[in-house]
Amino acid sequence: MIISERKISKELAYYRALSFRCQLNGEDAKKLSVLERGFAGEFIYDEVFDDVGHGSVFVFRDIYLGIEDSVAQYDALIVSDAGITVNEIKNYSGFYRVEKEKWFAGNFEVPDDPPSQLKRAMNKLLRLQYIHRLNFEISGKVVFPHIDFRLNCDNQEVRKKLVMRSELRDYLKQFKNDYAGRYAEGIVDAISAHIIDNPYFDKSADFEAVRKGLYCGNCGSFEVEKLSYHFFCTSCGSKETKEYHIIRALSDYTVLFMNEKLTRKRFLEFIDYRLSPRTVVRMLGKYCTRFEMSTASYYEFNYGTYEDVVGNQEYLEDTRII
Repeated sequence: MIISERKISKELAYYRALSFRCQLNGEDAKKLSVLERGFAGEFIYDEVFDDVGHGSVFVFRDIYLGIEDSVAQYDALIVSDAGITVNEIKNYSGFYRVEKEKWFAGNFEVPDDPPSQLKRAMNKLLRLQYIHRLNFEISGKVVFPHIDFRLNCDNQEVRKKLVMRSELRDYLKQFKNDYAGRYAEGIVDAISAHIIDNPYFDKSADFEAVRKGLYCGNCGSFEVEKLSYHFFCTSCGSKETKEYHIIRALSDYTVLFMNEKLTRKRFLEFIDYRLSPRTVVRMLGKYCTRFEMSTASYYEFNYGTYEDVVGNQEYLEDTRII
């Protein structure tokens, strides 16, 4: 059973939106590439696990745990009556080697090697045991889902902690035989009590620096013409409903300007007045919660990202792309 579904993180959503609305500098472009690669690897892992089946175990995906004064991020936690299995997912590609427990990519030493990261993540869960007076095993593996990852490892103890792409299906199959009953539910409750939002990401873009308007969801072009119910992209020829464009813009605004309130006036400026105030107000009412202030009202988007909304097709007025 999946307890927490994996979603596009606010950090990845931020850099994706930023890449559409301004020219990324080298550091931001590299960050986006790293986040996209990581998310792609996690998607492969989830896809294989879903295909194999989870049996009766409980699965947490991409969570942050605040335990006392420390915070740890987990790509995947698998819970059964026996305990917790930590899966650290690394979407590396190319050739790596391990020599005397040191990791190298080409001639460069990897500064924070995957097994060390896994060990730290597992150790954080020891505090969970103590706080909730639970007694469970803590195990873990580093999973490398990329088909082009190659590793030359001279240490068998290190190698036992790793799962390669060719081994992933068989590795995940073993959890179908694990039992998750009342004791596992207690572990799940303990984990759930410590889940927090990512406390490390608080970036906000410069409103004046980002490009205003609406862009095509198919090719990213801002050259879209308004029709009666759709926008037509003059670059690739696709059409999207006005509603989809507003959802995308709401998502962009929310992830780009974390510290700025969403008002009707500000949002109209953000979309370069491509839609009427009446249409905007109607969509704000549908996808946001309204809050009253002494001077003006503001809204909060009810979803994390654009993808969270479009995953629920029944809520939308029309199909996305024609």
